[in-house]
Amino acid sequence: MDDSPHIQALLEQAIGALRAEDYVRAVGIADQLTAAAPDNPAIRSIRAQALLGTEAAEEAFDEARHAVELDPDNEHVQQLLAMAAWRTQRLTLAQQSFERAVELSAHKPALLADYAWFMATERGPRPAEQAADAAVATDAQSSTAWAALGLTQYRLHRRDEAGASLRRALVLNPNDLYAQSAMTVLLQDQRKDAKAEALAGLLEEHPGTEDFVASIREEAKRRRIAQMLLERKVDIDAPPREPLRYRWIWIVAAATLLALLFLLLKGFP
Repeated sequence: MDDSPHIQALLEQAIGALRAEDYVRAVGIADQLTAAAPDNPAIRSIRAQALLGTEAAEEAFDEARHAVELDPDNEHVQQLLAMAAWRTQRLTLAQQSFERAVELSAHKPALLADYAWFMATERGPRPAEQAADAAVATDAQSSTAWAALGLTQYRLHRRDEAGASLRRALVLNPNDLYAQSAMTVLLQDQRKDAKAEALAGLLEEHPGTEDFVASIREEAKRRRIAQMLLERKVDIDAPPREPLRYRWIWIVAAATLLALLFLLLKGFP
């Protein structure tokens, strides 16, 4: 890669824009970098992350796939492709890319935890439980691994175990988005709507949580109306309601992605 002062300055500006969550600016800078070094996987990865931030998921996927074509044996590039494929609902490719990243990283705990959350939200509960068990066994201090295990246990209708796992996750990291979201659903399942809404409110400020928070509030509102009608002895013939399907939080924390990019830039000439 061209190590001219101009390129290095652009790289610093791009990373700074990503850190500030100024994704539109990051895309503009990444466009300049890509024009200067079109075959550099690190730069392609920067552009992919910036595009994910602007919700241009398909274009982000194309960039991440291009980065993998340029360097298929880099764990960080594979992880980015996994996240871009996940965002665009290419779930088979997302799983394959996560598994490849885990293999290339020699089963790095942070990657195992992210993979476990993906499995817990998108795949069958039995294979998801295996992935979560592996993540917890590798790093028992990972709040994300415990969150994935708790969600899997919830999906397997083992509510007490799920509660214990999610409480463990929140003790390890009270700000873990995944643990908060799974605990929110468990609370609502227990008909503790006020607590569920309060916890959902903590998620509201984070990008990617809007649909999830809205679904929690919608269900709480529906229950309040149903209770009010019951108390007033209003007899309505409403059609049966389908079980709630939550759109789970998919995005990995920005700090993880930024760390990924730093490693990419460090690893390429």
